[in-house]
Amino acid sequence: MKKYYYLLSILSISILFLGCSSKQIDYEVKDLKTYKQDGKDYISNLPYFDKAIQEELNKQFDERYFKPWHKDKFEASLEDVTWQFKYKNDKMYGDNNRLIKNQWFDEQIDNSNFERYNTFLRKAITVKNTNLRVFPTNSKIFYNPEIPGEGYPFDYNQNSGIKINSPILISHFSKDRAWVYVLSSFAKGWIKVEDIAFVDDKIINFFENQNYYIAIKDNFPIYKKGVFLEYIKLGTLFPVKNNKAITVGRYANNHGYIRVVEIPNIYIAKKPIDFNSKNVSNIINELLNEPYGWGEALNHRDCSALTKDYFAPFGINLKRNSYGQTLDYKYYDLSKFTNEKKKEFILENGIPFLTLTYMKGHIMIYIGQKNNEPLFFHNVWGVKTKDFFGNDGRKIVGKAVISSLDMGEELNNFDEKKSLTSRVLGIVNVTQEK
Repeated sequence: MKKYYYLLSILSISILFLGCSSKQIDYEVKDLKTYKQDGKDYISNLPYFDKAIQEELNKQFDERYFKPWHKDKFEASLEDVTWQFKYKNDKMYGDNNRLIKNQWFDEQIDNSNFERYNTFLRKAITVKNTNLRVFPTNSKIFYNPEIPGEGYPFDYNQNSGIKINSPILISHFSKDRAWVYVLSSFAKGWIKVEDIAFVDDKIINFFENQNYYIAIKDNFPIYKKGVFLEYIKLGTLFPVKNNKAITVGRYANNHGYIRVVEIPNIYIAKKPIDFNSKNVSNIINELLNEPYGWGEALNHRDCSALTKDYFAPFGINLKRNSYGQTLDYKYYDLSKFTNEKKKEFILENGIPFLTLTYMKGHIMIYIGQKNNEPLFFHNVWGVKTKDFFGNDGRKIVGKAVISSLDMGEELNNFDEKKSLTSRVLGIVNVTQEK
């Protein structure tokens, strides 16, 4: 009996050791070696994109982008804009992985100052890349960090990133007056006061001049008289007047002023850019391998930020989250299909580089096929796994990649029931009306 327990102990220690050691090995999933991580390798799948349809979508893009400046007030109810207060009733963890006390939430709710909701109503613009926060604080809130898919980077106080030059409407200030609650073209949330400037009719007219250029390179710096201003993300919009790109500066009293910057032509192009092999492959390659950023934390993209920014240069304005991106265009429901039938349907009905593939909490761009296998461009946190005892886990990918729907199937602990194929719910062709 003692020998039995001794052997059992050795086996348990060995399993524990192997489990711990495997977590230290940083290797890529097989798909990233099987499928070349280069947009140029898939351009033979490029379809024709009707120019008239593109121009109409581009017109809709501009209307949505500037919509906050044409609102008199927030239309959402007080209940809708305070949904985040429910986090007080959940077990939430802070930056230090310790439970957050109710007192902290009480302080955030009080500072949110929603008694003043819809009272300030001032038009403004972002003067730098910044964030839309759920509560008026930089502090992070997580669900249990020990659960796979929770903890870093999944900060539930991060609603979204928001780029420089984004029109916004201000509802009100936080009580400490360090934050403003705003409406953008795609989301609501709290922005630091120092990251915005009020705009008047003169600035609005400068911006709404119908001559828009858009960043086609990622993370390039811009300067004013040699002074660094910001790193620009692909998909950032610049009104251009007299061949000069326009941004807005901020005085100490929060009022804005027109600020002209010179940007080399290799970094920006008139929107919409042509949907051709060169442009599509260049945009994909600019976004490939970018680290995953939940809600665009740390100025990185998540899955729906990638799809939104990929389509922007072509004049297609998507909503911000994965589910929202299924609502504006033709949606095909695949939820009742077998895995094999899903692949067949995508191959037959998907339009390469113009079709979104949706699953709960994730979205991808269909880019065509290799050897009759549908392939996708997406920014993904990881492959879902399950250990010997049935516990959920993750094989971290953590970046923008090109993969099949079977990514990770070679892993010993691959969770086939939660594969990308199994999770696919539908596809969206963005060139087709709803």
